[in-house]
Amino acid sequence: YDLGNQLELQALNDVIGKLGTGAFHCGVEVFGHEFSFDWSSKGSGIFMCPPKKSEGHHYRTSIDMGPTDLTAAQIDDLCRTLRRQWPGRSYDLLNRNCCTFCDEFCIGLGVGRIPPWTRNLAGAASSLKDAYGNVAAAAPQTFSEALVAVGDSIMSCGSTRDKPAAARNTANMGIPRMM
Repeated sequence: YDLGNQLELQALNDVIGKLGTGAFHCGVEVFGHEFSFDWSSKGSGIFMCPPKKSEGHHYRTSIDMGPTDLTAAQIDDLCRTLRRQWPGRSYDLLNRNCCTFCDEFCIGLGVGRIPPWTRNLAGAASSLKDAYGNVAAAAPQTFSEALVAVGDSIMSCGSTRDKPAAARNTANMGIPRMM
């Protein structure tokens, strides 16, 4: 997904995608449902939605991650564990976001890590933030405040998700796809 629905971000991803990066929202589809992570004021930030329909984002592409050996029941167990480990309030735009969740979820599914280009823009920004350190403190607006402002702007493209999870259709193939 392109992060948000703004045409400017879609165009930006078209350009910087050629450089191997972009501003993306990620989800993982398995057994007919898509899982992702977002900020939530209470409970887990993990949510489910119909595949390719994550609210507040523009669908771009799917990447076949290969088959999982987990059964639907084992995936339910994995999701219960991850829901405890991924509270909604732990969301961080640069370090603990939908892409880092999808990476951990895919590892748990036994299909490996998500492609680096889906998560390297946030990783680079996080590294810059860390490296900027003391220099930012001397600036009129600190680097952290600037990142928060940018993050707030980007996050306003999405939506909050406190929706109940729908029942899972286990008749579909268990081949995770990263969205």
